[in-house]
Amino acid sequence: MNNLSQNSKLLLVGQALSFMGDYCVLPALLILSTYYEDYWVTSGVIVVRSIPMIFQPFLGVLVDRFNRVKIMLWTDIIRGLIFLGIVFLPKGEYAWIFLILLLLSYGSGVFFNPARLAVMSSLGDDIKHINTLFAKATTLFIIVGALFGAIFLFFGSVKMAVAFNVITYFISAIFISKMNVQPAVELNKSLKNVKISFKLGIKEILHNPFLLNAVFTMMTMALLWGVIYSYFPLVSKYIGDGEIGNFILTVSIGLGGFVGAHLVNKWGFNTNKGLAYFVVLSVISISLFTFSTNFILAFIAAIGFFVAMEYGEVLSKVKVQENSSNDIQGRIFAVSEALIGLFISVGSILINFANTFTIMILITITLLGLFIHTNIVNKIHLQKSKNVEL
Repeated sequence: MNNLSQNSKLLLVGQALSFMGDYCVLPALLILSTYYEDYWVTSGVIVVRSIPMIFQPFLGVLVDRFNRVKIMLWTDIIRGLIFLGIVFLPKGEYAWIFLILLLLSYGSGVFFNPARLAVMSSLGDDIKHINTLFAKATTLFIIVGALFGAIFLFFGSVKMAVAFNVITYFISAIFISKMNVQPAVELNKSLKNVKISFKLGIKEILHNPFLLNAVFTMMTMALLWGVIYSYFPLVSKYIGDGEIGNFILTVSIGLGGFVGAHLVNKWGFNTNKGLAYFVVLSVISISLFTFSTNFILAFIAAIGFFVAMEYGEVLSKVKVQENSSNDIQGRIFAVSEALIGLFISVGSILINFANTFTIMILITITLLGLFIHTNIVNKIHLQKSKNVEL
């Protein structure tokens, strides 16, 4: 971290702590949803956590027009305040209020990721390096967050995990407030220009094969995330104590993500080797996770799954940051976040309509399509590199 700029350090530390809260509270929310004795509430937690992202294409224009650091600051503060309401809500009562509060909190945060991702590319540090370092740090803190949640549960209060998330939001806001980043573009709030700007972002994705592939990758991973999250409460029961199992499975997110971040450089950017590893590992790991009735095997499979997901996430973000100009990246990331939200929601409710075998067929077909498209894009990248050398 010593070779990072001060702004990069502040963003990295603040977000690592925020991730710790996010993944302490995720299993806690899944546990709280089971108290309503209706599996649709569990799916609902994942949906309201994800569905606000759909509105991000419209909000991404604002991200590119206003101070991105201030957007990040205020969304963290607002999310923390709303989560306080969940702390005081009686367990197993008022399901709609529970889901509405979650919707409001995650809805207020839809500005955050497009702003953060765009800020990262304007901090003056190497894009590949900062994304890889960011992935390593946040995945480690995911593990810490899940372990904190398990400790809170051990002492008999899952609500403490929710309160802990509130605190990390406020700490993240403090770090963000200390950042000093100049706006990437001159502010222009004309509605006509906003409309033109939005269309430019969509056009850039559709006509740039690298951006299109990055967004396709994010969509595919989101579908898989939604599926695996919805299986967390079911798989957790195989350990005997279903509640603690949710936190243990969340540890796999951090373990797998940390390994995946380390493998990015080893497997390579835009390589067929990395692509093959990503697809094969995704199919095998999620199959073992959803079909297995052995908790240890499912936990190992979950680690493998999140290894693949972290690798794919870093690569797709770098593709956007390296193949588009900074002034429209907010819109591009906003579109991708919207599709991520939609496909996580779709993946999370599949368990209510289809059996595991049918779900796995759908996943395999989607990954095969991604494999073919990425292979084509990798060939374009190789040809482009040869032309530059000549």
